[in-house]
Amino acid sequence: MKRRVAFLILIFFSVFFTVGAVFAQRGGGAQEVIEVRLASPLPRNSDWGRGLERIAADWLRVTNNQVRLRVIHDGLEGGEGKMLTSLNANNIQAGLFTSAGLSEICPAVVTLSVPFLIRNEVELDRVLDKAVPFFEDKLSKTNYVAICWSKGGWINIFSKEAVVTPDDLRRQRLGTSTELKDINITFRTMGFQIVETDVVDLGTKLASNMINSLYLIPEAIVPMGLHRNLSNMLDMSLAPVMGAIIMNRVTWNKLGAARQRSIVEVTRKFAIDFETSMAKTSANAIAAMRKDGLKINKPSQAQEEMWRVDVTKAMTTLIGTTIDRDLYNQINDILAKVRSGQ
Repeated sequence: MKRRVAFLILIFFSVFFTVGAVFAQRGGGAQEVIEVRLASPLPRNSDWGRGLERIAADWLRVTNNQVRLRVIHDGLEGGEGKMLTSLNANNIQAGLFTSAGLSEICPAVVTLSVPFLIRNEVELDRVLDKAVPFFEDKLSKTNYVAICWSKGGWINIFSKEAVVTPDDLRRQRLGTSTELKDINITFRTMGFQIVETDVVDLGTKLASNMINSLYLIPEAIVPMGLHRNLSNMLDMSLAPVMGAIIMNRVTWNKLGAARQRSIVEVTRKFAIDFETSMAKTSANAIAAMRKDGLKINKPSQAQEEMWRVDVTKAMTTLIGTTIDRDLYNQINDILAKVRSGQ
């Protein structure tokens, strides 16, 4: 009797573990669901916010419901500096970073944000062909992975009083991102009154007159309602903004190769679609602000040259120190070819 019981127990466990192994190999059993908390400093009610929600749905679909992206909009996780701290602590696993935050992760990114260096979309596209692989190489030596890169528009100067020349701006209190350290150094060298602030605090500081001008893209002004305190825009695109979805490497490694490929493919496809709509988004934002009374101030050629001369003088001390000299020289070589028609 005892032998028979022992034999039945042996059969039971043999069947149990064999079936379990088969289900594990086929994926038929319950699989771990990976939750990725992604923070964004930008409004939910914006193209970026809606785009991130679409990405969340895409990740769920292409991973067979195994990777759930939860988006924390509206800067609720704090500014980009706080987001980076949370990413390192794994309190969040990913973040949408703009050029400001990206410069903390990969300092060379700030080279793209040098005012007046890159002047239009054609030049930017040619530069990015070289710059993105350069950034990817730098990131490969860190604890971060770029899921995708995307162009995020062009920065303008918005102000309560008209700004056309550098001297006009020197009389303003200019709100800039806390993370744009190198650019802020440049502006201070030019004699501008810089007030560093997180995006989430811009509205309060404008309303209280702590700042009366902004260094920001038009597409971010309207969703945050900042145009209600601004009535002027300098009609010059100062610098392009880059955006990237960054994940910490701990979470990236948990995904496994198959899910990594699926997530990168679908996210980069979205980024391409998003970029094609940016020009329309910018035009719509400016049109909405003009309807509310925004004045567009166009500088003369002589006034534009004032800006370029002032910025170039201020930048000379930063190249090779805070500005990556190798990338800066490569960008200038590319721009020279584009401008000569090559």
